[in-house]
Amino acid sequence: MDQILSELAVKFLEKEMNKSFAILDVETTGGKYNEEKMTEISILVYDGTKIVKKFETLINPQKDIQPFVQRLTGINYELVKNSPIFKDISEKIFEITKDKIIVAHNVDFDYRILKNEFRSINVKFQRDLLCTVDLSKLIFPNLKSYKLTNLLSNFGIINENPHRAFSDALGALKLFKILMNKDSELKFIESNIKPKDNG
Repeated sequence: MDQILSELAVKFLEKEMNKSFAILDVETTGGKYNEEKMTEISILVYDGTKIVKKFETLINPQKDIQPFVQRLTGINYELVKNSPIFKDISEKIFEITKDKIIVAHNVDFDYRILKNEFRSINVKFQRDLLCTVDLSKLIFPNLKSYKLTNLLSNFGIINENPHRAFSDALGALKLFKILMNKDSELKFIESNIKPKDNG
């Protein structure tokens, strides 16, 4: 299965001008819409056969983390106070995702947070997108839940540390591989790429 999947993914990526996938997850402070700040990010660059690059870091959001978010993620001020601020890691994030298709579980959320962070330092950030929630609903309709941990459990996969960036990014990658294998001709995947926006 993995060999067939790899061949399909490579063929698809070649068609997409040799792009790779940047599977990612971000955690935030919570709070008012568009006022959230990032507290953690994990990016796994997948070339259709293997992870070729990784980037993971906590981020000092320079604002309070909502109590319910602290309980959900385990990320609090003590954990992030000595971490870099977004501006200090922005170039790394920009470069590692350049010419990649960003893949995430509920990608609109992660992308919105990233765009807002880049906008705050006057940098335009535009990437093509794929959402594993949308793909899961198309490829596996009528499931009771499309939460990442629940989806993975349907396939006997445990999300070791849900609501932490690396564990969720790795879980999204595992799910994405399953989706690519099920979508044997990659028709759903190809037709659901969201092209760069102009924002």
